[in-house]
Amino acid sequence: MLSRIIEELEKARGPLNLDELSRRLGVQRSALDGMIETLVRKGRLREVELGEAPPMCAGCAERSGCPVVGMGKVYEVVRT
Repeated sequence: MLSRIIEELEKARGPLNLDELSRRLGVQRSALDGMIETLVRKGRLREVELGEAPPMCAGCAERSGCPVVGMGKVYEVVRT
């Protein structure tokens, strides 16, 4: 399941909130939260501080009303 989370995040064409990710994977949000934390601890995901511009936001003109900022926590896949 952890690898499916990584795959789903990599193939997304934009940011996914955790509710949408749990729906796509068919798992409860509470279970997904724990799996995300495991991936962060293992170094496979990192939480992006909302003050940072995540790579997915490079060149985005939607600074005001940004859907990423409204998502709460934002994670990105760590490339190894």
